[in-house]
Amino acid sequence: MSQSVFAQLKGTIYWDENGNGRKDPSERGVPEAVVSDGLHVVRTNSEGLFELEGWEKQRFVTVYPSANFDAPTRYIPITPNSQNYDFGVMAKAKKEEVTFLHISDTETYEYGDWVDDLKKYIKVHKPDFVVHTGDICYESGMKWHSEHLTETQLGVPIYYNLGNHDLIKGEYGEQYFEQKFGPAWYALEAGNTLYVITPMMSGDYPPSFTREDIGTWMQNLVDAYDKDIPKIFFNHDLLSNGENFDFKVNEEKSIHLNDYNLKSWVYGHWHNNMVKTHGESGVITYSTATLAKGGIDHSPSSFREIQVDANGDTESQLIWTYLNRDIQIVNPQEEKMVVSRDGLLQFSVNVYDSGSEVDSVLYRLLDRKGLNWKTALDGDWSKMEKMTDWNWRAETAPVDSDTMTFVVDAYLKSGEIIHRKTMFRLVPADSSDANAKLAWFNLAGNSAHDAIASSDQKPPYQLEWSANIGSNIFMGSPVLHERYVLAAGFDDSNEDKNFIACWDAFSGEMQWKFRTKNGVKNQAVIAQDLVIATDMLGITYALDVASGELKWERDLQYGRMPGFVTGLVTDGEIVYTGFAETLSAIHAASGDVIWTSGKRGGGEGTTPTMTIADSVLITGRHWGALEAFDRFTGKFLWSRSDQGLRFRDGVLAYKDGYLWVAEQSQFHQIDLQTGETIAGFATGMQNTGTSAPIVLDDRIILAGSNPGIASFERTSGKKQWQFEVDPALFYTPSYYADQQQSLESTPILVGDQLIFGAMDGKIYAVDAKEGTLLWKTSLGAPIMTSAAISTNGFYICDFAGNIYYYRSQRKSQL
Repeated sequence: MSQSVFAQLKGTIYWDENGNGRKDPSERGVPEAVVSDGLHVVRTNSEGLFELEGWEKQRFVTVYPSANFDAPTRYIPITPNSQNYDFGVMAKAKKEEVTFLHISDTETYEYGDWVDDLKKYIKVHKPDFVVHTGDICYESGMKWHSEHLTETQLGVPIYYNLGNHDLIKGEYGEQYFEQKFGPAWYALEAGNTLYVITPMMSGDYPPSFTREDIGTWMQNLVDAYDKDIPKIFFNHDLLSNGENFDFKVNEEKSIHLNDYNLKSWVYGHWHNNMVKTHGESGVITYSTATLAKGGIDHSPSSFREIQVDANGDTESQLIWTYLNRDIQIVNPQEEKMVVSRDGLLQFSVNVYDSGSEVDSVLYRLLDRKGLNWKTALDGDWSKMEKMTDWNWRAETAPVDSDTMTFVVDAYLKSGEIIHRKTMFRLVPADSSDANAKLAWFNLAGNSAHDAIASSDQKPPYQLEWSANIGSNIFMGSPVLHERYVLAAGFDDSNEDKNFIACWDAFSGEMQWKFRTKNGVKNQAVIAQDLVIATDMLGITYALDVASGELKWERDLQYGRMPGFVTGLVTDGEIVYTGFAETLSAIHAASGDVIWTSGKRGGGEGTTPTMTIADSVLITGRHWGALEAFDRFTGKFLWSRSDQGLRFRDGVLAYKDGYLWVAEQSQFHQIDLQTGETIAGFATGMQNTGTSAPIVLDDRIILAGSNPGIASFERTSGKKQWQFEVDPALFYTPSYYADQQQSLESTPILVGDQLIFGAMDGKIYAVDAKEGTLLWKTSLGAPIMTSAAISTNGFYICDFAGNIYYYRSQRKSQL
């Protein structure tokens, strides 16, 4: 059909100076304004007039706001009787720097606390706009969002992308989306940058558009703007995991977006947090998990703030949701503080609010009288140093008093102040274990993840020291070697603060810190006097434990989404890392690859740490299968995807010749050779946390994603006791968002006590026989790491980036 049939789309872009929505005779047209019919993209003439050719799928005429005007009406539906499509725009000052919020995959039809977090953050920090990169989800979700996440509700413009679950049944897949949000592809200028909203190309139902439609529009769009204007693209999914961002229009043509000054690609879909610089192209991609619930790879509930400078270069900050003015003094603890080796006091405070950045934290150190009418007038407040987005620290000399008062005020950018104080006394450091040699090389202390430690320590515990790595810590549980403790952190905001670090295990003095190319989110291991870890890009590092010297580095050529999040395991000579086709056995000492699986398969990266079971390696693919390989040859042995085992959340333990794992609401005892479940029971819990079971002769102890930890009779599965933790501070297990009481760590059985941290920000010691509380302390930040047990205590990390050494204050009576 000739395009001239559709050549009826005319109109004017004008300065609506009085805001009445009509073009008055005195109001001038806007020259060089950009307008589109969804295929063609044109600019207005000197009088603000435009004419579009039209096309067979035309449904809207859309103005693309410039950096110096806003368009109260961005689009007008095309109707047969419309003669003119006029847009009144409002002048505004052009900004050099722009800030926007990225949200994605909310997948909901109901109001949650995350909405209030988002609204408060917008009110306090005043971003220029919000972009939702899709999976609003089905008719009910789109209806709810169109009523509750609007410019009127938020106070700033919000732009929606079309996701795969937003293509629903109708005359065409995007019909309902258009009814609620307008065009599914469009653009706008802000500052010096062009922002381009593009649709998911496929989904639950077929769209009306084709790749050629979108590609033609995209080419027309980039041709309508200066080629060198910085561009940021939004889509529900990632276009390329490599350096070349090529949109395939048809078999003959692709648009190489790198040629058009592409700066960033912002997306969702994978329900994970990740930032990546794509090689020499310099293109940065941002994946943001959902702010409404836990991510598929257990990424915390979050949204992202992105700042764009005059050159289109970006810097971002993830904002964790569901946190309301949370603050905890973590050193001193329980009214005690150990003096550091140099005689100084080391204060530490965890503080976070989802709706407002913490601007500063001030403190005062007073004698036992504390704050009173007189001391309030004397002395100055001192600033604490910001270590991470959650932790603040200060170091000072003690005052001359047997008991001191630590007072802290955290100032939020909202104008709120959070006040805390505590009295404490000094206690000497215990150096009795200073010559001990530590050995904790894997998750739970061994490659089988049999989480039982030999030690006669008992609660209560005293904090001997704490330190901060300078980034968040996810599931990278600490490992111990000789006199050193090591942990790894990640930076999903800017890729700058990704570290592996080593501390003196008894003094807390940092020995070295090594920056990795991307975040290490899961278990590092010790083998051949090396600490070995793999980052989200699939790059494996081997560092000398004592010196931090890089001994070897191996790129697994991971090349898939999402990033690598699985924990490593070692037998002391061979290290196992990678996922699916990049699953690899590496000689620890040399870095030589012994074998690579090459076995492709669906599913996504999974947070459980791999398990060694004699000659078998156990791994998995989330939403794929539980899988077994000959660990010496890489030969594939068997897989299981039934009975909930395709959901790979829990770590497997190997004991008594069997594999043991809890998944969903079922516990499995699995035959190592065949992979068959030979026994099991319903747990009555939710078991989608990244925990390994504890297997004893007469009972099984399971940690769950809700409501805590429980003991079951081994043969019958009868529940013996259940210990509930408090609700999570934020959410990590997939799709969790409703006051769940979660564990993401593996509890360690030490004598008759279970030691573990929980998502409520607390560390617990629980009687393993009775399920009663023996001791607990609060850190004020989620804990996703398992404890590493030493002779007289344990090491553990929190999400705020802190590592702690707790020493037992009482030995058991032998």
